[in-house]
Amino acid sequence: MSEPPPPSAPLEDRRSSPEGGGPEAAARLSLIWALVAGFIPCLGLPVVWALVLMGRRKEASPTTRSWHRWLVALAVVDTLVALASLHMALERKGGEKKSGLPTASRRVLGVRPDTEAPGPGVRLSQVFERGPAATAGLRPGDRVHQANGKPIDSLESLQEVVRDTAPDAPVALEVEREGERWRVDVVPVEARSFAPPPRGLFEPLPEEGSSASSQGLRREQLGVGVTVVALLTLWFLGRRRRAGASPLGVLVALTVAVLGFTVTVKGLSAWLGGPSRGAVFLGMWTQTGLLLVAGWLLWRRGAGAPPEEGTRGWLRTYLISLGLLVTLAPRLMVCLVWLSERLSAPLETSQHPLIGMAQQGPMGALGWLLFAIPAALLAPVGEELVFRGALLPWLRGWMGRTAALVVSAGIFASLHPFYGVFTGWIFFLGLLLGWARLSSGGLCAPILLHVTLNSFAVLVQARTLFH
Repeated sequence: MSEPPPPSAPLEDRRSSPEGGGPEAAARLSLIWALVAGFIPCLGLPVVWALVLMGRRKEASPTTRSWHRWLVALAVVDTLVALASLHMALERKGGEKKSGLPTASRRVLGVRPDTEAPGPGVRLSQVFERGPAATAGLRPGDRVHQANGKPIDSLESLQEVVRDTAPDAPVALEVEREGERWRVDVVPVEARSFAPPPRGLFEPLPEEGSSASSQGLRREQLGVGVTVVALLTLWFLGRRRRAGASPLGVLVALTVAVLGFTVTVKGLSAWLGGPSRGAVFLGMWTQTGLLLVAGWLLWRRGAGAPPEEGTRGWLRTYLISLGLLVTLAPRLMVCLVWLSERLSAPLETSQHPLIGMAQQGPMGALGWLLFAIPAALLAPVGEELVFRGALLPWLRGWMGRTAALVVSAGIFASLHPFYGVFTGWIFFLGLLLGWARLSSGGLCAPILLHVTLNSFAVLVQARTLFH
């Protein structure tokens, strides 16, 4: 009589067998390959969906199913990214055929519209010196109603008329000033050939620069107001759960930093005879320095409850975060660019105010020192101490991991309203930095990641200005 066959290994044993790594390791590897494959929109989409279909299993552990759900979510995102890329490509191709001009040849009038001003027409918030619009007599505050006979109701419609105009041909503008309308011809110029007049670091800014700065200031004030309301609301809700008063500490730190910036800029402007780039840069030193000191005091006092200790080391967490940033950032930027085009809010009108000031003229060694150190070092360290060192652990203590990440990233993004639609990029960075904080159990990983991002942005800006 033959002996019965040995019983098969239990499902859990087969799942974690070392030979193949098990379904959990395979699901995790599929997600990694999908992140890499979808780096190029459209081309990697079939690979991502093939990985989704190959990873379907009827019998799987909860961890395996969780990895597969992330893979499906990534495939859906990649599909949306591919559709947005295809839509933008078709629009650009249609615009090129219609105008007979390559879309890379961007021409400008030398104006900046006020995107917050209501219609009719488009109100000009800035008219650049030595630009074609300034030469034709346009001023800040003028309102453009028509261009080449077409109604103008947004920046996008004005750019479309300029793009469709033949080279060296004028654009006929119908302009209103103080209730009177007249027609003026403006010949667009290549964007690369048009540059603002060089200005000294501590030379007072012209009226047009002050107008653009005031527009950015209104956005920043709106963001500060939203942040204050959000922090007070969180303090009230946390108080009912006896969670401490960490949001009040964060609010005090932000208030001290903003007041330091305001006092420095106002004082230097009064002394120099007007606001200047150097005064603003020195104000940033004061603001970021005060934020760093206040954040360090909050962190030393343990303002937030200690977060869940991560199982990864800070270096491994930093490298994983960097990989997620490199693979997910292109996807997000495609979606944000598509959305900005739908809302007529291009990237060049959604930038940090310091970038516009850096473009006003030569910086010199002193200017770059005043600009780069606060932007690339002091601000990242101070923000991480405040948001990921004090606020996030406090939120994690009473509202859970996921909610704490989302809320802290939302408050972090609300302080950057000058990016417009691209504030979504700041929200994504807040999520990634918060994940690095909770996964590593410390601040080394998020601080290093934040410093890396800001340093790269400063280097890109320096390269752009030098060229």
